[in-house]
Amino acid sequence: MKELKAKGACHCGAVEYLARGEVMMNGLCHCPNCTRSKGVSPAHLIALHGENSVEVTQGDELLQTRVLDKFHLVTCKMCHGPVMQYQEGMGFRVVFPVSLDLRRGDAGSDHGADRIPDEWKPQLHLNYENRLFDWDDGLPKFKVFPPDSPLKSDGTPLD
Repeated sequence: MKELKAKGACHCGAVEYLARGEVMMNGLCHCPNCTRSKGVSPAHLIALHGENSVEVTQGDELLQTRVLDKFHLVTCKMCHGPVMQYQEGMGFRVVFPVSLDLRRGDAGSDHGADRIPDEWKPQLHLNYENRLFDWDDGLPKFKVFPPDSPLKSDGTPLD
């Protein structure tokens, strides 16, 4: 699998972290926890193997964790920007590409540096059964988690 090593920060920059580890999944999540906690559907996530794959390097005292069932969302107390999320005991941490320093060089006139490089674009949709509308983007879609229950863009089973 691919390895990720990138610095990240909350929206206000008070919390900084280093995300590093083996990428388990890079996709668009349609589950209610992700979409409601981020205010967007779907949410772009990268799951990293290992409970220590996200190291807070600044602002540890500003972290707050909201828990809903087994879902933990870690945010900054100042701006409420997400830092990571996880499920207790599952052995991974999830980070958000929009908060990572993955950009390329200077912005330039086309603002190309603000775009996520192709290698970090989402590779699939998960929890597609919870989508708010159909996505016809050519990415593989899974009812819940890959590789089980692949779906077509309209949500019907892939034959």
